[in-house]
Amino acid sequence: MIWRNIKRLSLDISEVLFPVCCLVCGIRQGCQHYLCELCLDQAFEPAGLEEKESMEGVVLPDWLSMQYILWKYDKGGYLQESMHQLKYGGLTGLGYLLGQRLGYGLIKNQVFSITQKTVLLPVPLHPSRKRRRGYNQARCIAEGVASVLPVKIIEERAVVRMRNTKTQTGFNAEKRKKNMEGVFRVIDSCAVQDKDVIIIDDVITTGATSMELAGILRKTAGNIGVAAIARA
Repeated sequence: MIWRNIKRLSLDISEVLFPVCCLVCGIRQGCQHYLCELCLDQAFEPAGLEEKESMEGVVLPDWLSMQYILWKYDKGGYLQESMHQLKYGGLTGLGYLLGQRLGYGLIKNQVFSITQKTVLLPVPLHPSRKRRRGYNQARCIAEGVASVLPVKIIEERAVVRMRNTKTQTGFNAEKRKKNMEGVFRVIDSCAVQDKDVIIIDDVITTGATSMELAGILRKTAGNIGVAAIARA
């Protein structure tokens, strides 16, 4: 009880000394919220995927059941800045918040049935990159999704990233696909055996990363879907 009170006091003091403000409108928020409810509802353009399996113009391979995107990317806008802060600025609480919104979107979409077999697979980060960054932003998002859906997150050691790939910024679709070949490996097949897997990512561009990851799961997993915050 004493420890909880001390922790609560330290959080209260932290909020006074270092107040968290909405990244869009600047209004002061609660601890680690970073985006207010109004901006979450209105600041970003929806991808328009209610009751759809994928975005317009995206043809999914046979082994992929669904690609759900929450918002359209706004290059140079507030969403891009928010995703940059999540990925490089240490705002793990922002990932959790966005994950919750993604989870509610999946409930509303209803294309991918959530059952007792459903698990979440955050796109793995290479160990060297995780050491530098200190966290995997996709796992932060997955934790938010799991807080609103009755699903578990696959352990990090079950599916791993074998190569620390070059950044794909500026790559066309063909180069992105080649850059991702053979990157992932399933270490613990029991973690995905006959499971319905939702791959969780932050931003999808061509989909090369998620497609490569889905491809190595197709022989063991059941239904496979992809869910992300934005599509660039």
